[in-house]
Amino acid sequence: CRAELQRMKEIHPRFAEEVDFVAVNIGYGSGLAEFAESQGYPWPVGQADTKMLDAFGVTVQSTKIAIDDNGVVVYRAGYGRGTIEEWNSVFQDLVD
Repeated sequence: CRAELQRMKEIHPRFAEEVDFVAVNIGYGSGLAEFAESQGYPWPVGQADTKMLDAFGVTVQSTKIAIDDNGVVVYRAGYGRGTIEEWNSVFQDLVD
């Protein structure tokens, strides 16, 4: 969701040096990559395949997943979920 990407853009500068941000397109085509580039989002955009979506249990767009440095999923939220405050907390936990 574009609004969620905009919120991520607001959070990114605070954590950019310590947390890797990656947007992953779960559909077909380059729509997300083109949009991210046009908006100046500084993080990479990847393309998921069905194995990745299955492994992470992603069934809808705008699923947010945070993975710690041990490979453990520490946060998961679906479409339209996740406030700036919540994400700040999640990213701060990753840094700590």
